Amino acid sequence: MNISELERRIKYLERENQYLKILLAGAGISYSDKDIDTETDSSNKYDQNQGARIIPRNITDTDAKLFFSMFWARTDVYSKRTIKKSTGEVNYYTQCSNFWKNGCPRITQSKIKCQDCPRQSYKELKKEQIIEHLRGNAADATDVIGVFPLFPDDTCRFIVFDFDNHEKNAEKSDFANADNAWKDEADSLRKICEINGIDALVERSRSGRGAHIWIFFQKPIEASLARRFGNALLNKGAEAVNLRSFRFYDRMLPMQDHLPRRYKDG
Repeated sequence: MNISELERRIKYLERENQYLKILLAGAGISYSDKDIDTETDSSNKYDQNQGARIIPRNITDTDAKLFFSMFWARTDVYSKRTIKKSTGEVNYYTQCSNFWKNGCPRITQSKIKCQDCPRQSYKELKKEQIIEHLRGNAADATDVIGVFPLFPDDTCRFIVFDFDNHEKNAEKSDFANADNAWKDEADSLRKICEINGIDALVERSRSGRGAHIWIFFQKPIEASLARRFGNALLNKGAEAVNLRSFRFYDRMLPMQDHLPRRYKDG
């Protein structure tokens, strides 16, 4: 429910409340705000120990295969979450066999990007990394992986809408949005998908103040077509739910229609 819908709902409830007060007065029934029990049943209060709700189970090879069958992306390259100990800054780095080894530009503080490095030797994504990602045993979440959805033939198997905060220095707070207004926009996009008969997966971000909305395809399609489809949902769909624009929407993945030729081979 977006802000304008909430405002209309509030006005309706206020009018209804006023009408009921008039009826009570006409019937000679006294009314006071003090008559309403505002105490909340302790059983309905927020449970601080949310982890207790998680039912532990062993993650198997079958789980990893099922998971990747949805989040199907390139396997010849992947990234991993890292945290800079001195600042707490979060980032995702492409995994390379020569990372921080002799010849790595990071040792000499060179500004050469990983994809342009002559020492580049990307690691393959295997089921072991997927299982570690699903188990989530690392307290600092450094076992979390990121995938590259754009295949060398310029196709993809999903698109994802990012409602995280990627402004400068946001990485220090895990890309969290400054307030909770992003919820209305994420929910609006979910409703847009629902109106159009599209099954979308809404995932809350690790920070708790952001979201990702995933749409999966039954087979690979051209990234250019997938992105046009995604943009149409945003633009035309916003009109359908009376939303002027998506202020918190940050980007859509894949971010490109075509993979640059020099990156097609890894």
